[in-house]
Amino acid sequence: MSLKPKYPEYGTDATGANTYATLVSATSLPAGSIYAYCATNPAIVSFDNGTTDHLYVPAGQSVQVNGVSIPTGATIRAKNATADSNYASLVVNIW
Repeated sequence: MSLKPKYPEYGTDATGANTYATLVSATSLPAGSIYAYCATNPAIVSFDNGTTDHLYVPAGQSVQVNGVSIPTGATIRAKNATADSNYASLVVNIW
């Protein structure tokens, strides 16, 4: 029996918007942890295709949350935390 290694999946978005943008289109494995960093202006990250606002990412700070439940095939999306204040250089890793 071989086990597939569980490498982090990675997604980025250069500039934010008021509506959700896709960072990871479909996760290949279930994930239990997420890391996010946003350079300027805060962002909101969703683990369920933008249905729920799951994670607030402050500007210039990184956030890591363990113990989340992100199923295989989930779409990870992000949007501005504040309307018309576009974030920049958002990075998300899930594993």
